[in-house]
Amino acid sequence: MSPVALKLQLADEHDTETLASALALAWTQHPAQRLLITLDGDLGAGKTTFARAFLRALGVQGRIKSPSFSLLEEYSLDIPDLQFKGTLQTPAYHIDLYRFSDPHEWDDSGLRDVVGGPGVSLVEWPQRAQGLLPLADLSVHLEPAGEQRRCTLHARTELGQRLVRTLPEGLKSG
Repeated sequence: MSPVALKLQLADEHDTETLASALALAWTQHPAQRLLITLDGDLGAGKTTFARAFLRALGVQGRIKSPSFSLLEEYSLDIPDLQFKGTLQTPAYHIDLYRFSDPHEWDDSGLRDVVGGPGVSLVEWPQRAQGLLPLADLSVHLEPAGEQRRCTLHARTELGQRLVRTLPEGLKSG
């Protein structure tokens, strides 16, 4: 399967949050056991803003801390399950690999089990674990363009492609 790429122009932080929320809501329509989204771009490009909005749209309450120093922040999601007519508890992980200086720190961190297991994983700075991460369902690249942001979404799996296909047309033409 060849990846699908979508290029967007985001006018401001609100547009970044709107995109992240739309992708999160698309996932709730057809949740999968595992979702991996990687977020890359320079410092200040909007990776943490995206992750916070994604988690917020999935119902995370309270403070959503940046994992820059802790490496990992874990949340619990209540995802509707139509089969059981109720909700399922699903873990969500926000991971920041910025402080990794060697890709092999990935092995020492124990994150392989977290990201490879069930739940939602949002990984900032994935290039710091180059070649060691599982295949991302969706890769999000953010880069400043003056006051705006350029965003490129790479849907690398069927799940990622489904998320991109279900984005509202107004976002796709951004």
